[in-house]
Amino acid sequence: MDLENELRKAMADHVTEVSAPETLAADARRRHHRTVRRRTAFAVGAAGVIVAAGMIPAYHTIRPQTVGADGPDGRRHGQQTTRTLSASPTPSVDARSGSPGAGSKGSHPAGRPKRPSGAQDPGLGAVKALLSYLPHGLTAKPCTSTHTGAKETKTCRWSGSGGWIEVRLIRDGGLKNPSDLGLAPPVAKAFRVHGHPGLRTDGPAVPSQIMWIERHGLGVWVGVSPSLGGSMTRIAEGVNVT
Repeated sequence: MDLENELRKAMADHVTEVSAPETLAADARRRHHRTVRRRTAFAVGAAGVIVAAGMIPAYHTIRPQTVGADGPDGRRHGQQTTRTLSASPTPSVDARSGSPGAGSKGSHPAGRPKRPSGAQDPGLGAVKALLSYLPHGLTAKPCTSTHTGAKETKTCRWSGSGGWIEVRLIRDGGLKNPSDLGLAPPVAKAFRVHGHPGLRTDGPAVPSQIMWIERHGLGVWVGVSPSLGGSMTRIAEGVNVT
């Protein structure tokens, strides 16, 4: 007996009564289409993710940075903006009035401080203008002012290789005569300067000097070294008193 033939016959007898349902083909087609749609959707989604991932670096490259943006570029723009704002000019303030603008109401100028006794009087230009005639070789020195009660004495001096000159301006309401200055030596002779009566002294023991009252309350004393005694009159006449 052939075993292979027997097996074939038995299998044929077993499946003779088995039949496929009528909807098997339709179900198979629906499952196939569903599988195809799922695979297509998955492929499209994966492609979209890949494209989006590739566009992110390009977006960051072309995206404009704001002033306050984070990151190196944003921080640098912010710093530049801050420096530009801080360089803007601020409203000027008048140092004298203490408020913006000049001539503000309510501002009072500070009182002029009184110079102490013996303080130097600034301004060599004013000292040079005091004498219209200055012998060669003399330079001006700073003036000094002293106060004794109501009397003020301003002393200006010129010195150098040519000798020295000293001028004193005495301001005192009680001055009327040259002798009121208290500077005249015992031996003095009358002399006129600028049309005003004065006193003059010449000699080897004392410097040559002339003194007079320029106007009420203002007296002038001029002294020179012995080397300039011959120019004494010209120097005294050249004193400019204002």
